[in-house]
Amino acid sequence: MSQSKLEQARPIYFPAFDWLRLVLAMTVALSHDGVPMDHNAPNFAVQIFFALSGWLIGGILFDSTKQDLPRFYFNRATRIWAPYYFSVALIFAVSLLKEPIDWHWIEYLFYDLTYTHNWFISPRILEIQKDLPLGGSTNHFWSLSVEEQFYLFAPLLILFFARGRSIVLWAAIAALAVTFKTFYGAIALGVFAVALQRRYGDWHLNNNIALSLGIALIGCVAAYLVKPEAYLYIAPIASVLIVLLLARPGTKSTLGAFVGGISYPLYLNHWIGIFAAHEIVEMVGFIGRWSGVWLGAILNIGVASVLFLAIDEQVRKRRNRLFSTGRGWAAALTAYGLVVLGAVGGIAIFITRL
Repeated sequence: MSQSKLEQARPIYFPAFDWLRLVLAMTVALSHDGVPMDHNAPNFAVQIFFALSGWLIGGILFDSTKQDLPRFYFNRATRIWAPYYFSVALIFAVSLLKEPIDWHWIEYLFYDLTYTHNWFISPRILEIQKDLPLGGSTNHFWSLSVEEQFYLFAPLLILFFARGRSIVLWAAIAALAVTFKTFYGAIALGVFAVALQRRYGDWHLNNNIALSLGIALIGCVAAYLVKPEAYLYIAPIASVLIVLLLARPGTKSTLGAFVGGISYPLYLNHWIGIFAAHEIVEMVGFIGRWSGVWLGAILNIGVASVLFLAIDEQVRKRRNRLFSTGRGWAAALTAYGLVVLGAVGGIAIFITRL
């Protein structure tokens, strides 16, 4: 059987992204451990993750055809689902040791299982924080819902819409997403950058343009310092500028690939190291606030490394062997079905509250 275009393509490797992912995941983890930083720092880290996703996944879709869709959906499902659902199961299982099952527990599990956290939990987070499992240890799952929704709807636009790869289309989507302060602005800007790259080549690698991008990034920082209330407009733009500045092709290294790989389980499961460090600090007595933070960070790196090798790497090694067109379509139907189920269920729950 001949390989699809997606299977034949050898994606360009960006070494700086490996280290960027680790920095972003650690930023979120440290912020949740109470390390002093700008209150928007963890959200900005996620915004950069989104811009990365728009650039990388958008690039894959721009190079794909409709025949590649089963492989695309299968790759996304195997990459995202196994580590994610393990993390969901672990958090909700551990929460049972401290909290009884109630309606809140069931409802929030439902949203996390159906990738609709950002629609039905995030808008009420200040109101329901105390009811979330383990004091809100699932808060960061909203970003996985955004990612999954992007994986489902971007292929429809790019591969089935006549102007799906148009610069104008993605400029308009990005403008609307940023203007209305949605979760999708940085992702759409990442895809917009891909559209520009496909039209004009590697324009971002030109030294003069790279300098201009750097100056624009400094301008974004200055704008935020002057008007922090404009953060939700500034962050998506700054995020895609960072991605473009670091999107320089290079050689894959073993260490870089490893630190980039552990960033996903680190992001998902950083509550483990934080909780464990706090327990150890309580057992041995006061050892200093920063000692506890460093201990939590070390434990998180260790846990993420183990989970990466035990889950992510095992799935990756078997992915090609397990793939079939039927399984690809099954993954697609399952993904769409989950989000539709979550949306319908969430709306029904919302109506019952009226």
